[in-house]
Amino acid sequence: MKLNNFWRANMFLLGIVLCGVAEAQSSVWVYFSDKCSTEKDYFKSEVCAHYLIELELRNVQVIGTSKWLNAACISSKDIEIVADLSFVSHIEQLGQYVSDEEKIDEDFSYGNSDWQIEMMDLHSYHQLGNTGDGVRLALFDGGFYKVDSLPIFNSLWDNNQIIASYDFVRNDTLNWRESAHGMQVLALAGIDYPDSMVGASPGADFILARTEDTRSETHLEELNWLRAMEWADSVGVDIIHSSLGYSRFDSLQGDYQYQDMDGQSTLITIAAQKAAERGIFITNSAGNSGNVPWFYITAPCDGKDVLCVGAVDSFRNVTDFSSRGPSADERIKPDVTAMGGSNTIPNRDGILRTGSGTSFSGPLVAGLVACLKGAHPYKSNDQIFEAILQSADRYSNPNNEYGHGIPNALRADSVLMTMPVLGASQVLELQVLIYPNPTSDYMKIQTAPGSKFNLTDVQGKVLREGRLENWVNFLDMQGLPKGFYYVKVFSEDLVIYKQIVLE
Repeated sequence: MKLNNFWRANMFLLGIVLCGVAEAQSSVWVYFSDKCSTEKDYFKSEVCAHYLIELELRNVQVIGTSKWLNAACISSKDIEIVADLSFVSHIEQLGQYVSDEEKIDEDFSYGNSDWQIEMMDLHSYHQLGNTGDGVRLALFDGGFYKVDSLPIFNSLWDNNQIIASYDFVRNDTLNWRESAHGMQVLALAGIDYPDSMVGASPGADFILARTEDTRSETHLEELNWLRAMEWADSVGVDIIHSSLGYSRFDSLQGDYQYQDMDGQSTLITIAAQKAAERGIFITNSAGNSGNVPWFYITAPCDGKDVLCVGAVDSFRNVTDFSSRGPSADERIKPDVTAMGGSNTIPNRDGILRTGSGTSFSGPLVAGLVACLKGAHPYKSNDQIFEAILQSADRYSNPNNEYGHGIPNALRADSVLMTMPVLGASQVLELQVLIYPNPTSDYMKIQTAPGSKFNLTDVQGKVLREGRLENWVNFLDMQGLPKGFYYVKVFSEDLVIYKQIVLE
């Protein structure tokens, strides 16, 4: 798949990511029953090596694994081999996706980066010394062409601001010869090229992850993006930005529908929400589907804790291509907008041109987040999220084209000044998500690993109970009569009740 600076695509380069290798056959997730590890942090603990050895002894090739899901990705041809293993709790099909893209605009003209920064008053914020210094910003993309050698990136190397990188497509170090799209996103987020171009957070540190194979239109799968997120978590990033997203794919392989953009249906959004729970601020470009039949934002922009970024032009008018909201559950999306029409970006030779797309408004807002986090290290991500919304020029009258409008760095800073520093007791709660609901056969219970549960009927009789070892757990509902049930999930003194419908 080839990347353009401006996409009109059912799956735009808001890119795509997924289970390691593009194979001819389909792939499945094999979820394990537990982890054989003493690591206290479930999300840092690796998948049980003993279980992987057991698969290998049965000649089952593991394409990749996920620590967060406690699962392995394998070929669907091996389902029968693993189905009855005692440590396998569930097997689930993994979607295979092919993008449908259309080239729109690669007609560049010379320009400068002043207005795309000044539109959010970031230049004034930089002058106060707030440039994102010490904040770690991860970028997920299709490649970072010649970032290792183009002079416009010298400041990042000279100041040791690129602190980690990895290619999750090749499972190897970055070779800096893949797509230029990530290179352009990085430039918008943080370069300092005097008298020519300055990014939104020129003092930040950067972690670069290639998560998309752009060389062909073979199907891509969800593991690369999830693995990159787990890796970013392990190296201590503060922010993850991706100009990647999902909407419609090869209809024979499983499209997403608009109703899936509800903040809890797609794996990508669920993973982004978990990263947010773990203290990582997530920003994502809204997509370039505003003038095509899909029209709406794409996952993971539907996440309630994902700061979704649309695009305006230099006159502050929403662009026709910027994907619209709301989310399927009727929340305002995108959350904010920034300049994404005729932005100054470098071409493959490092020469400044212009290009358009929400892929270019997104990193500007990610840089704004980095600057605010650097200036307010003791404020929570929720507070920074809210301050950005309150600073935006349409905050009092948001809509599903502009969201809350264009944020302003100085106003957001002022809002944060008035907010208290929250103690842990003020933000602690048990997160529980149970789906599908209604269901006909099984439920997923997503919660803190180590929690306990019981399932009762309407008379209060306990029908199932036990310990939830994983982040995503599976509860068999087969054999129970149709009707209403109640799930109680509890951990220490925290308790959540959910009503379930079996149909």
